[in-house]
Amino acid sequence: MIITPVGPFNGTTWEATIQLVLKSKFGSDGYQHVPATPGDFGIEGFTKHTGLAFQCYCPDTQYTRAVLNEKQRDKITRDLKKLKDNQASLQGILGTTKIKDWYFITPEIAHNALLIHAQKKQDEVRAWSLPHLDENFTVLVHDIDFYIQEINQHRISAGVPISIGQDNQAIPEVNEDLTFYDENLERKTQLRMSEKGERAVSALFQITKSSFLDHDSFFQDLYAKSPQTYFQVAKTLNGFEENVEEWSLTTSDHPDKLVEMIKNRLADRLLNDDRLKIDGTLTDDIVRRTVARWLAVCQLDFYN
Repeated sequence: MIITPVGPFNGTTWEATIQLVLKSKFGSDGYQHVPATPGDFGIEGFTKHTGLAFQCYCPDTQYTRAVLNEKQRDKITRDLKKLKDNQASLQGILGTTKIKDWYFITPEIAHNALLIHAQKKQDEVRAWSLPHLDENFTVLVHDIDFYIQEINQHRISAGVPISIGQDNQAIPEVNEDLTFYDENLERKTQLRMSEKGERAVSALFQITKSSFLDHDSFFQDLYAKSPQTYFQVAKTLNGFEENVEEWSLTTSDHPDKLVEMIKNRLADRLLNDDRLKIDGTLTDDIVRRTVARWLAVCQLDFYN
């Protein structure tokens, strides 16, 4: 699964989404979906009236840019070769339509070398002089931005909120000297427990510190088990964090009351997010570790 500006995709969900987009965008041009059964002919759809053909590609893994470029390049090479290897079958599907433009639709163009490769393959295909391809056959490479309006429209139709920001977010990790964080947690615990004794202060300090120290490993484990959940949680936390800083500056509540208010509001935000579908136990795990980090690194502070 990879993360895009409009959410996570793998090969199956990317193709399904793009098929919906193509059907709505090119329906009036006679768009026809070409299922990959009983064979894959190098196109997943075409327009009968205008001669446009489409092929989708989305990796199932978040590759480095160099590796992704290789995967995309090899996919273009393989699929264009199928236009020649499956000439008879394609002519039966296309009828009198000749393919003028062949679109390779992928979430991200990893390197401009892919465009050079596409141009090279275009020239090779033209040299084949195949009867079902236009003499000015053109290869075009499109990323998600070409279709983001239609994708968001389908999200709205499905009752899913649109996304206009970057979903490829991460939950910050702790990389500095822990002494600094200990001092923050100790000071803030004293303020939270100002009406109780040292025993309560010590107990709460140890609980908060334990949650803080477990923060990184917990979210790494969440990413390993469910990347989609991880990225949606990261998006929620990163947006919510700005509210935390503002509440810290403007509230006149007792420090412990402020912390509990933030915990409750964050839990409500996570539980009511239809894209997450997490239960109360996982919500508590996320809230406990996240608030501990905010206390340690000072997103959450007390100014009274």
